[in-house]
Amino acid sequence: MEPDRFDHNFELSDDTKSDRVQRVEVITGVERRRSWPDAVKERIVAESMGEGVVISDVARRNGISPQQLFGWRRQMRVKAAVSAEAPSFVPVVADEAMKAVPASKADDRQNMPGTIEIAFGAVVVRLDGRVDARTLATVLKALGIRP
Repeated sequence: MEPDRFDHNFELSDDTKSDRVQRVEVITGVERRRSWPDAVKERIVAESMGEGVVISDVARRNGISPQQLFGWRRQMRVKAAVSAEAPSFVPVVADEAMKAVPASKADDRQNMPGTIEIAFGAVVVRLDGRVDARTLATVLKALGIRP
């Protein structure tokens, strides 16, 4: 027999019966997706955030798949990022020394060192001296405020 020809002695069968018994699950009721209350999701996600915690173990204990738990964690991160309130208006307080500079010396006013104070929650950041836009953007980014 030539090696590049099809072996016609090869058994082809369309018999779908198997000698092995397969497991069959019979569902007698209406199958629905489970809905989880937000409080339960938050509790499970908080449990999975602990240091040294294995996600698969947390998922198994709570009767969900690890993929579902990772999805909930992603949803909670997005929800937290959206709900973080960034101030849209910030009150500006001008220093009295700035008001005392005559309008004729406008060029000198731009070169004067000043202080920028940013109050964000319990954090207060003071920037003294000349502050360029890049430095200010870096500080705002570190505070989680989008410039």
